[in-house]
Amino acid sequence: MSLKLGDYKLKKEEMSLIKLMELKAKNMWKWVISLSQWIPWYDMPDWLKKSLCEYTNNTNAKDYTLSQGILELRNKMVKLYNPKYWSNFNSGEVLITSWAIEWISSLLLTLITKPSDEVLMFEPTYASYDNIIKIAWAKHVSCPLNKQFWINFKKFKESINENTRAVVLVNPNNPTWTVIELKDVEKILKYIKWKNIYLITDEVYNYFIFDKEKWKNFSHLKLFDKYKKQLVIINSWSKSFWITGWRIWYMIANKYLIKQVLKVHDSLVTCAPSHSQYAISQNLDILFKYSKKINKNLEKRRDYVVEELNKMKKYIDFEIPTGSYYIFPKFKYTKWDYKECMRILDKVKLSLVPGSTFWKWGKGHFRICYGRDMNDLKLGLKRLKKYFDSL
Repeated sequence: MSLKLGDYKLKKEEMSLIKLMELKAKNMWKWVISLSQWIPWYDMPDWLKKSLCEYTNNTNAKDYTLSQGILELRNKMVKLYNPKYWSNFNSGEVLITSWAIEWISSLLLTLITKPSDEVLMFEPTYASYDNIIKIAWAKHVSCPLNKQFWINFKKFKESINENTRAVVLVNPNNPTWTVIELKDVEKILKYIKWKNIYLITDEVYNYFIFDKEKWKNFSHLKLFDKYKKQLVIINSWSKSFWITGWRIWYMIANKYLIKQVLKVHDSLVTCAPSHSQYAISQNLDILFKYSKKINKNLEKRRDYVVEELNKMKKYIDFEIPTGSYYIFPKFKYTKWDYKECMRILDKVKLSLVPGSTFWKWGKGHFRICYGRDMNDLKLGLKRLKKYFDSL
């Protein structure tokens, strides 16, 4: 029997529940409120628009760049990041990539060499890793976080074996928005130091941490100089500076690994968008200051959501997010999160993300995005309370 397209690797996979819920919301009546995905509630600043327009018309930005990324941007990173994070990386240890799925694919397709190779994931976590692990012909090994969403080191050590090629830690976590302290990350690095295993740290949300006293200048870069043989750090200007359509991310790793990943990256996309690279390079220092301003607005939204959800504690439990723009409550009365989110969408026209999209450790939860327009946020939470009160 012949296989259908996609069956050989992704037979059981469907559209991400995050995108599915957003799509369902858009296909329903116009007055549906979606708190599924992050959508900025404001326009990008004029100075950033102007910069992008300038480089759209610039001759250099019309051509391919070096596959590794323009040297000007990588040097700017070295100049700004090393003093900020007390790190010591250089421009040869940076790869500018196009988007999340691209760097995940490039990295795992480089690291995975045989079907028995394993990638260990701390979960719940970012959903898209799973499909890329399958595409790379590797085995996905789940390592659940504990009830407080911290690392269970006993379970972690039991999950490591001779087939483990990489460990993935999304930190700050999506969707729980807890932050694993660097001292605990270092414990992981020490344990895998002589095992030929890479730790991939996805720190896309490190600019959205609200407790600045405890988490000041949080980045895994602080560990890079000591553990560069096994540490890979991923981040995103698309996320950090609220310009997701610009498609521009970066990877920091040792020169040997960068050289190997570059072969796959070059085959997939050649280079990150040229005009995005030049515009980011021109404004990198300004964008840091700008993100702080946005963070203050996010924190106000977080506080508002927590206040409103406290009125619904009869029906849900939740941890207060330490950052970013998501909160991850748990239904007290059902474990069937997908069915319940569909009922909420049907009854009160509010779109939420079922926790099961983040694997079985997200079961019974749902995710709310509070990085939305304040009017939508207020109306959405009002509808959620109305639904709970009708139970």
